[in-house]
Amino acid sequence: MKRDSQFKLSYFLSANEVFHIARVNITSSQDLSLHTHDYAEILWIEKGTGYHHVNGRQVRLSAGDMVMIRPRDCHTFSATGRGITLVNIAFPTETIDFLRSRYFGDSNLYFWCSTLLPFHIKLSQDIVKRLSSRAEEAMKYRRSRLQLDSLLLFIFRTITANQEVEDNSEIPLWLFNAIQKYNSPEHFARGVAGFVDLCDRNIDHVNRIVRIHFYKTLTELVNEFRMRYAITQLAITNMPIKQICSNCGFRNLGHFYKTFRAVYHQTPREYRKLNQMIV
Repeated sequence: MKRDSQFKLSYFLSANEVFHIARVNITSSQDLSLHTHDYAEILWIEKGTGYHHVNGRQVRLSAGDMVMIRPRDCHTFSATGRGITLVNIAFPTETIDFLRSRYFGDSNLYFWCSTLLPFHIKLSQDIVKRLSSRAEEAMKYRRSRLQLDSLLLFIFRTITANQEVEDNSEIPLWLFNAIQKYNSPEHFARGVAGFVDLCDRNIDHVNRIVRIHFYKTLTELVNEFRMRYAITQLAITNMPIKQICSNCGFRNLGHFYKTFRAVYHQTPREYRKLNQMIV
């Protein structure tokens, strides 16, 4: 691995461009430099496996991982197996200053975390597909400030589990990370226990912190996340409702319908019909 250097955003920009976006394939044969930047960087892994070498640590990467890299982070990547494919967006630091002042206040998440390692979350396959599709759309247009702001706001809206998390900068990072990861049938199948395992705290402590920040029980919060997954599947797939019920971790269809109606005040079938009418 080559010694560290500083990459400058100007290296990657053509005339009148303000940000860089690309799909990058990294193979195991590449020898990449450790580097810092004079810009901010956000990336997500589409496929493959590898490692993020960052600030003296080695973090394993696989499909669904997203990292928000601060200018001061000294990092590079290495690939394993058949390589790794990622989407990368590089943009001026003034943009993250603007985003913080405009939307995130005193947030200690995303680009503004003070931890040794940069902000890193695991996204579901559905979210990765949505982000990559939006990135491909952005690649078709001039790399203007308007396109950059639109793209970044889409990313933040998509990855934020819900508005309560986004607005609450005091939420513990361990809880925020658990919320971001609790988005797949594998986790839903274990219900509250699956969420608590992601928190790496005892259930009483998790329940207490959830009540403080969300004013609801742990069971209520977990069911909201399951229902959020359900409405996505109802809206964008033709998957049978019985299968969606199972994927959400419910063994009883009647219980699934009751929980769904309590949150959205309509049945899953009614929600799907209305969504199809809108589309």
